[in-house]
Amino acid sequence: MFSGVRRTSSSPRLRPTKAAQYVAVEKKVGADFKNGLSMRTIVERAKALDAEYGELRRPPRGTALSGYVGKKATRKYLDRLARGRLDLAA
Repeated sequence: MFSGVRRTSSSPRLRPTKAAQYVAVEKKVGADFKNGLSMRTIVERAKALDAEYGELRRPPRGTALSGYVGKKATRKYLDRLARGRLDLAA
């Protein structure tokens, strides 16, 4: 159960502004974000997790990609992307 709470609460931890927008919409329409689970409750859980474990951070850029193509190819891709030289034909 706790892993589900963490998973549900990760989005508001990473994007608090978007979560606040969902809370406002939820209040306006008078319906829960998910059946029986309001976004307000999810945001409260996210704040509790931040207080207990610290702020949630995204993994370094390219982490998922390197699992598929390797670290060397990922570094090369990110370097080309940073220089604005991303050409699919290259």
